[in-house]
Amino acid sequence: MGEFMCTTFVYRNRKVIVGMNFDNDGKKYTISDNKDKGFRVSVKIGPAEFPTIGVNTCGIFINDQIVDSIPAGVYKRQNEKRWVTSALVKNILQSNIQFDEIISKLNEIEIVNAPNTSTHNLIVARNGDICIVEPGRKNVISRKEDSKWFVLTNFPISEYNEIYPRKVTGSGSDRYLKTVQLIEKINEPLTIDLGFEILKKIQQKGPEWTTEISLLYDATEKIIYYCKNQIFEDILKIQLK
Repeated sequence: MGEFMCTTFVYRNRKVIVGMNFDNDGKKYTISDNKDKGFRVSVKIGPAEFPTIGVNTCGIFINDQIVDSIPAGVYKRQNEKRWVTSALVKNILQSNIQFDEIISKLNEIEIVNAPNTSTHNLIVARNGDICIVEPGRKNVISRKEDSKWFVLTNFPISEYNEIYPRKVTGSGSDRYLKTVQLIEKINEPLTIDLGFEILKKIQQKGPEWTTEISLLYDATEKIIYYCKNQIFEDILKIQLK
């Protein structure tokens, strides 16, 4: 239900690390860091809260980001064979479902957008396998060995033949290309410090969208690192169980 102009990258080589800038337009949000139940960031839309970023108890990462809209992806009423994107995020975070089980479920159901939104979802397994869900387009599955890096902003990645294209257009393509440029200058394994350096250089400062959370998820170790309000000197660390 919440739309966010975020930037996410996945490093999947010697370790698996997910980096993300949560770029918000003023919506209220909460962070839940109960170690027994994973980690999540939820946004308040009207009277309800909807998870938009999180890690479930199995260590699966999922988020929800704006994507360029198409008519085929518009909202349809939910049923047993159809979920909206926000329900996909919620269902994954509230269960101990594994990556391959998620893929099996996605083969059985249709994912559509929530009312008046257009988003795509990034799902990352602890071993570096990823799935991108793009309503009205298709789901893209990429195994760890397909690329050392993956980057997602706000254009549909499913419209490209490569999982890690170097030439792109559409919403967020400027942030995508800047992230790729920064990534390809790194000639060593990604560290947490290097990850935050990337996030700092691609943060948004407004006026419409502002980076309110920058986080790194070390999927190999099941550790969350994050800071709020672009204060990169104040990093919080959460060891998930």
